[in-house]
Amino acid sequence: MCYKLISTKLQQLNLPISSKRTEMTYKIRAVDQTLDGRKNPRAWIRQVKENTVFVAIYSQHKTEGRTYMNIALPLPYSSMIGILQLDAIDGSLILSSEGESDSGIYLAAGKALFKLPLSEHFLINETITGILTAHHKMRIFGIPFLHIDYTINQK
Repeated sequence: MCYKLISTKLQQLNLPISSKRTEMTYKIRAVDQTLDGRKNPRAWIRQVKENTVFVAIYSQHKTEGRTYMNIALPLPYSSMIGILQLDAIDGSLILSSEGESDSGIYLAAGKALFKLPLSEHFLINETITGILTAHHKMRIFGIPFLHIDYTINQK
């Protein structure tokens, strides 16, 4: 209950905690590159009904020829950052924080950067033209704590 109260007020990481199927809508907005500091950032704002539940600013970077998604979740006085390695295997897109080099989940507060004991893994497929399915799994200290199945329909 405490988590839900705080996440509702922050309008961040406020995902439904029910196993009931829930419709989530979204908007994607450009973010000023000079303010963000990363190349071509975009904010993905997700809502359930009229309530904002999750905001993340997406970019990408390359290290040693490998492309990574670079995702920032604004939090009070800090940001949670997910660096996800991209791999294409048998027609599926796999995004994972458990990869090489930069991969991981971090907390940035001021100039300090801490690696968190979190990991996430996405398996994304196009099932029908214009429809994606995504299976998102998260772990804390190696223990599964979140599994979300998405169906993403093209507008």
